[in-house]
Amino acid sequence: MNSTNRAANRLLILLVGLLLLVVGAAAAAAVLIPVVRDGCKDATGQVTAQVSEWLQQTPLGDTGVSWILPALLVLAVLAVILLIVFIVRQGRGHTGIAVRESTSEHGATVVESAVAEQVLQDAIGGRPEFVASHVSTYRVKRTPVLKISVTCRRGVSPKDAAVIVEDAVRALDLLLGRQLPALVQISGGFRARITSTTRLQ
Repeated sequence: MNSTNRAANRLLILLVGLLLLVVGAAAAAAVLIPVVRDGCKDATGQVTAQVSEWLQQTPLGDTGVSWILPALLVLAVLAVILLIVFIVRQGRGHTGIAVRESTSEHGATVVESAVAEQVLQDAIGGRPEFVASHVSTYRVKRTPVLKISVTCRRGVSPKDAAVIVEDAVRALDLLLGRQLPALVQISGGFRARITSTTRLQ
């Protein structure tokens, strides 16, 4: 329901998790297994010698400094910028406008999403069937969509919960004079957990 790319998000989490798992396993093996520890000491000396040779063979002009180090610094800065952009994009997609219609050549009718959210919240928030409820508005393919999340009390039928929310959405449609697409998420209780999300058009 937001602009976050779920595939990229999960791929990043998977790659970071695998990297941490490999590093952790290697560190544990280097500490706990004598053979691996001795091999790491030998390999460390060889790697240090090889890196020093590379740095000596790649000077940056007459500075005496290898160009590999500035290149690694630039890559690190780019990685940090990309991660910051990725973090900032998380959770985007919310919209403050629920309805925008051109009523005449001189103006348009605008209904803020807070109005629709408050109307629905007032209609379902006090219902004894629900432990909690939340209403938010997202923009999906340039269309405002209401997301109504309700948590049912134990023993409440998901079908009954869906009917209650649907009645509230229909009352909002009558109030606004048009239908708003809505996504209903029902959770809580065994029967609610095994019931899939209901989409209202």
